[in-house]
Amino acid sequence: MKQSSKWILVFLTVVTFVASLSFREIGVPKQSAAVYYDQQLDVLLKSLSVFRSAAVRNCGRDSLIGHFYRCRNDYKRVEMFVDIFATYKVRVINGPDLLKIDEENPSDSLKPHGLQVLERMLFASSVRQNEIAAEILFLSRNIKQLRSDPDRQYYFSDDRLWRALRLATYRTISMGITGFDAPLSFHSLPETRVVLSSVRHVAGYYGKLLPDSVGRKGALLFVKADRYLTVNNNFNTFDRLTFIREYINPISDWLSYCSRTLGFVDGTEVYPLNPYADNLFTADIFNPDFFSPNDNFRVTPARAALGRRLFYDPILSGDGSRSCASCHKPELAFSDSLKKGPDMTGKKLLLRNTPSLWNAALQTAQFYDSRARILEHQLSAVVHNADEMNGSLLNSIPRLEADSVYHGMFRAAYPKEPVAVSEFNIANAMSSYIRTLISFDSPFDRYIRRQTDSLGVAARSGFNLFMGKARCGTCHYAPLFNGLIPPLYQETESETLAVPETAGNISNLDQDEGRFLFTRHPFHKYAFKTPGVRNVALTAPYMHNGVFSTLEEVVDFYNDGGGAGRGIVLATQTLPGDKLNLSPKEKRDIIAFLQSLTDTSYSHN
Repeated sequence: MKQSSKWILVFLTVVTFVASLSFREIGVPKQSAAVYYDQQLDVLLKSLSVFRSAAVRNCGRDSLIGHFYRCRNDYKRVEMFVDIFATYKVRVINGPDLLKIDEENPSDSLKPHGLQVLERMLFASSVRQNEIAAEILFLSRNIKQLRSDPDRQYYFSDDRLWRALRLATYRTISMGITGFDAPLSFHSLPETRVVLSSVRHVAGYYGKLLPDSVGRKGALLFVKADRYLTVNNNFNTFDRLTFIREYINPISDWLSYCSRTLGFVDGTEVYPLNPYADNLFTADIFNPDFFSPNDNFRVTPARAALGRRLFYDPILSGDGSRSCASCHKPELAFSDSLKKGPDMTGKKLLLRNTPSLWNAALQTAQFYDSRARILEHQLSAVVHNADEMNGSLLNSIPRLEADSVYHGMFRAAYPKEPVAVSEFNIANAMSSYIRTLISFDSPFDRYIRRQTDSLGVAARSGFNLFMGKARCGTCHYAPLFNGLIPPLYQETESETLAVPETAGNISNLDQDEGRFLFTRHPFHKYAFKTPGVRNVALTAPYMHNGVFSTLEEVVDFYNDGGGAGRGIVLATQTLPGDKLNLSPKEKRDIIAFLQSLTDTSYSHN
């Protein structure tokens, strides 16, 4: 009887939602969405006003936390709009509680503000109501600016709205269920229900334009996802892998299908994410063209083939003894298995560990210190570095022109260029090859895409820990599991971990100052780009200095709280210094997941 009642309730919920898909609004869908946006901003402003009044009246912590949760939920109803319509506001509304350095002017810094700052204040050992009230006022002013923005009506085009809906599901996976937004309160799962409810509501404005069968399918998907979140609401035990594979990916697939069916896909703009991809784990989810210099220098088969030949040829090095493949070996995921590689003389070591080149193209910062923005600049810097290749792109031109094979390949790769063999074209050809090294065919990928049901129990558990209790996914964002920040994936992040010089429990800080050597900003001292962990099982040793020989050592380091947990005092450490308290089995499971990200398609490159 209970089972029958449950399905009757589900049936009625689906019928109600299908009806809402068909009859909710008489007006134009995008106009209805704009009205909804304004209404929800008003709701949020009212909640913030009540929250501030409670702080001014010195209400107790529990009461303030209740108001805080209400405000977070209200923001989550409009977050998908803010993410793409007012990106510049995201950091001061719901950005991380960390100092932000202006990339264009590193001497400037932006103080953290918003909901995550309020969370820290509320969960501190002592609650200071006056500071909380001041932060709420700051937040309210920014929300009011969104509400009074005279251009907000122009943001609501059909293609942008459907992009916002899809990105909301991507953000849910990469940030929402990981605890990124609520690192202290772990309020992520209730907020996920709110996000999906809002996505469902806005999609409903287009219900009359969709076939009834499509609407019924979507209704059932949202009902099932909400039911799963309702029943499974413990942050640490939540099965994120099942939720993504069985619930949120199908919703993303449905949204993608609807947007294509309705013709609401923006194919004119070049975004980091493929607007035609079904979900976040689709093999072609990323668009390498976004990370290219411009339209004239994007990847073509001819350029990739030329770049591959150059990659394995020592012709660019000063003495003709070293190619890129000398240090980036395909069988080692394009790394070299050395703590630090030798310089050109063989008498000293290079400054840093050799990174993998898999997915290197899918980021907006190159080198460990992020000093180059595109691969072409990185390639040029490596060739001209006296220790790495001691070569010259300019001086290599006569040698390449004299080679009939190269001469023909350059002419085929750059037919419209008046001079085919040029410094930039050499760098672009090599970069074009590296842009083909995209790794999304691991056992984990095939499992989460439902191409197979085979993935070990330990690896499945490890993914859930990586994305939850162990907090790895709050810096190594899905699906690349690197520092490219969701949901727009337009900025590559750096972190300060206080990496030791040696691997012992009590260690000295490694003296490589990282990004500081480039930006000269004190906050960037010892900061390094967050690398990807795909193929990490093949790229030992680890960290910028190769200090850890095994994944076990790496996991232990994070479990301790980074350098802070090992006695290294560094005020700018961005990694939380508290211990994760992972059990031996949990640590083994995380490593099993990392191993499941191994992609052996290198044999084709």
